[in-house]
Amino acid sequence: MIYFVIFKNKKDKDYKIFSNTIFSNEKEAEHFGKSSMNRQQEHKVIEYNKENYNKYWSNDKENNK
Repeated sequence: MIYFVIFKNKKDKDYKIFSNTIFSNEKEAEHFGKSSMNRQQEHKVIEYNKENYNKYWSNDKENNK
């Protein structure tokens, strides 16, 4: 599987910021997420698949439904 990291500010409800780096190992993605965020952020490692791509990466609103 392939993974990427998403971020959000702790005060926000939704994850809105993503890393454009993809990882073949979940541990590497987790390490990247922890070392890349600042104190006001939380991160989540998610699988890189069509559903998550459309939800977090794609700017095409038709595919985000």
